[in-house]
Amino acid sequence: MPSKNTVQRAADQRALRTFALWMGWCVSALTVFAMLYSKANVIGFVQHDSTRITWIILGMFALGVAVSFMQAMRLTAEWFRAYKIEAMVKKKGIAGVTMRGGRHIVDRFTDALRTIAERNGRIDIESLIDVEFSAQHRTSQFVGLLGNLMITLGLIGTVLGMTITMNGLHGALGALGINQDLLVDGLRTAMNGMGVAFYTTLMGSVLGGVLLRVFSWITDASVNGLQDLMIRTYLVYASADLEPSDDRDLRALDATVGQLSQRMELLHLALQASRKEMISLREEAGLMHHELNALAEDDPIRHLAAGHARYALSVRPGFLNRVFARFRD
Repeated sequence: MPSKNTVQRAADQRALRTFALWMGWCVSALTVFAMLYSKANVIGFVQHDSTRITWIILGMFALGVAVSFMQAMRLTAEWFRAYKIEAMVKKKGIAGVTMRGGRHIVDRFTDALRTIAERNGRIDIESLIDVEFSAQHRTSQFVGLLGNLMITLGLIGTVLGMTITMNGLHGALGALGINQDLLVDGLRTAMNGMGVAFYTTLMGSVLGGVLLRVFSWITDASVNGLQDLMIRTYLVYASADLEPSDDRDLRALDATVGQLSQRMELLHLALQASRKEMISLREEAGLMHHELNALAEDDPIRHLAAGHARYALSVRPGFLNRVFARFRD
C-alpha cells in the first residue's frame, strides 16, 4: 500500500499538469516567433509599419498570453486544493473538509454543497459546478476571442495592403515615361502595401489562429478536468452526505464535534502558554521591583528628601499653634 507522502507527491505532480502544458506550449510559441523573426524579419517590418495594424495584433497577442498565464496559475492552485479536498472527502466525507475562506473556487463549491445539504435541499451537482466555474470558462473564451479578432485584423490588413498596392501601382503607371521619381515612389508604395498584406495575414493567422487558440484550449480543458474531478469526488465518496438522512446528520454532528474538540485543544494550549507567560511576567516584575528598591535605598537624594520630611513633621505642630494664636489675636 503506498504511503501518504507518495500519494501526496503523485497528486502534486498531477496538479502541475496545467502549468507544465501551458509552459510547454509557451516555449513552442516563442520558438515559432523566433523563426518568423529570423526568416521574415517581422520585428523590422513592425517598426516601420505605417498602418499600425501589426502593432495592434502584437498588443492583443501579449494581452491574451498574460491573461492565459494568470488563469493557468489560478487553475494550478485550484488543482492543488482540489486534490486535498478529495483526500479529506475520502477520509471523513463532506463534513470533514476544512474550509479556507472563499479564495478557491473548489472551496466555494464545497461550501455551497454543504449549505444545500444542511438545509435538506435538492442538490444538482452539474448545474452548481457550471455556475461556480463559469467565470473561468469565460476567461478562456475571452482568450479565444482575442485569437479570432487577430485573424480578423489580419484579413483587414490584407485588404488594406492590397488597396495600398493598387494605389501605388496606379501612381507608378501614371508616371511611366513621365517622371522617374514618381514611378519609383509608386513602386515603393506598392511593395509596402504587399508587405502589409503579407505580414498582417501571417501574424494574425499564426499568433491568433494557432498560438492563442491553443492557450485558450489548454485553460478550458483544465477547467473541464477540474469540474470532472470535483463531480467524481462528491458522487463517489460523499453521495451519502448529499442525500437527506439520519446517518448524514449523525456524521455531520460527529465531524462538528471533532472540529470543536480540536479547537478546544488549541484553546487549552493557548491558555497554558498564556499562563506561563503571565508567571514569567510576574517574576520579572517582582525582580524589577526589588532592583528599584535597592537602587532607591542607595540614592542620596532619597535620604535628603527623607530628612526634610522628618524636619517638616517636627516643626509642624509649633508652626500651626503660632498661626492659630495669631488668628485669634
